[in-house]
Amino acid sequence: MEDYVPPGIESNKVKLISNDNATREVNVNLLKKSKILKDNQGGEEVKLNEVDAKNLDLIIQYLEHYKDMEPKEIPKPFPDTTDEEFMKGILNDEWTYNYLTNLTLEELIHLINAANYLQIDGLINIIAAKIAHETRNGDIEEVMQKFGIQCDMTEEEIAEIDKYPLD
Repeated sequence: MEDYVPPGIESNKVKLISNDNATREVNVNLLKKSKILKDNQGGEEVKLNEVDAKNLDLIIQYLEHYKDMEPKEIPKPFPDTTDEEFMKGILNDEWTYNYLTNLTLEELIHLINAANYLQIDGLINIIAAKIAHETRNGDIEEVMQKFGIQCDMTEEEIAEIDKYPLD
């Protein structure tokens, strides 16, 4: 049974509906980190056309964990640490480490797209930092393979570019 809210009194909950029609009811206070949802005062449903149920659940987990704080600022340039040290020490905490390392690269990309749609800067930043830190020492071929990018340049075009090294 849903909580009864008298007419004229706004609920402190809002229903978020994913693009695959999963409904999650959350406290409006959790929405303040989303530039898109922050002004929602509750009592209504919000259809999220670019967010599926899995990513909605991950976003809600993030919003619940960071409801009263922000993730640490990402250091620039990255420190010379292992990915595990970076995730545990630099990004924030054990929770953030577990949250992000349990996701595949493909899942991280879907999650960052959902976070971008909802304009949740803190989540975008920690995902981008994790991906960037993991790929920072890879050569072009390794990074292209990791992201499933295929080169559409001819051998002649590549040879022309190779004439001008970045070093």
